[in-house]
Amino acid sequence: RGRGGSVARGRASSMSRVSMLFGFGEKKKELTDEQIAEKYGLQIAKFDVIPSPSGADEDEYQLRRYCAMQVAECSYEKRPEGYTLLDGYTQGGENAAGIPMPRTAPCLMLPCLSPKRMRYVLPSPHTPLDSTKEPVPAPAPTCDLLETKNLPSFTVAVKRFSGYGTPDIVFGLRDELKASLARDGIVVPEDVDSQLALAQYNELFSLPWRRDNELWLPVEL
Repeated sequence: RGRGGSVARGRASSMSRVSMLFGFGEKKKELTDEQIAEKYGLQIAKFDVIPSPSGADEDEYQLRRYCAMQVAECSYEKRPEGYTLLDGYTQGGENAAGIPMPRTAPCLMLPCLSPKRMRYVLPSPHTPLDSTKEPVPAPAPTCDLLETKNLPSFTVAVKRFSGYGTPDIVFGLRDELKASLARDGIVVPEDVDSQLALAQYNELFSLPWRRDNELWLPVEL
């Protein structure tokens, strides 16, 4: 399963900034929308970039406002379990409509919840490509371990990184991001830790230097 996302010029398509791929700690050349679509072959969640009030560099963090979206969600203990369930619902057509869906990105994991939760962003028209349109309800899952949800528009602070998303790395980056947000006067909700999301854009067993990851924390702007 591919994973990907980006934006250009403030309010623009969400396919241009997450295209900054990381390898061995060195940023690669930013890809165009067409190159990202070709690389990942999937639909990407739409967002707008909000300028940081302090002018912080986007390598430090990026503020994004995501459009309303429909997601499919399940609990998981190990990641392959979640991928199997969600791939069956989307690509396998294991839904009430019996129709396979196009691949999307990112896959979202909420590791601080108990049990842990995994989400796939559903494709258009369930997650509209036009931000002026409302999400169309998704077909019901045929598996009772899955559910679909409508997520209203939300704003997150995003920190990009490459390599493995192990707990020590993720929580270390979380602490760095929270410190940056506090410095810049950006408010986070009291339960911010429980809402932490790990967004991944690549195949489950991709090599470390090919992994495009993001840490998401909700913010109040």
